[in-house]
Amino acid sequence: MRTMKITMLVVIVAGALTVAGSHLNLVSRAQANRGCSLQTLHGTYAGVWTGLINPGPPPQNPQPMGGFLPYDGLEVSHWDGTGNFSASDVFAVGGTPAQPAIDSGTYTVNPNCTGTLTLTNGLTFDFVIVPSGGQILFAETDGNPTVVTETRMDGHD
Repeated sequence: MRTMKITMLVVIVAGALTVAGSHLNLVSRAQANRGCSLQTLHGTYAGVWTGLINPGPPPQNPQPMGGFLPYDGLEVSHWDGTGNFSASDVFAVGGTPAQPAIDSGTYTVNPNCTGTLTLTNGLTFDFVIVPSGGQILFAETDGNPTVVTETRMDGHD
């Protein structure tokens, strides 16, 4: 008889917890990954470039460090949300004063928030989009070691 009372009590408590659990949000639900698309990158971004450039003939792999010149720059870029990129840059290379440049090209975006940027001058980059397109992190993929971070200027994430 005592075992039956304990069993009934366990069944009642388990049932009550099941009903309560279905009405209470005891554990927050995971949000679905919205992913990324071309539209994730839209608007004006500000960027900082740092890297090394090989001013000579096309690079051989592996490349000796002595063949590179350091460079850095600032960029204001525009991403149109349909795959087109344009930018106004200022770069200093190997200690020379900063020189202005204009860039343009196309970009692709994968659902996992990675993508590629190909400039009309032949430079190529892989990138990762930080959630909501608020920031883009780049690595140059054409032989020059470059790191770029760009942040959306309009403040929207």
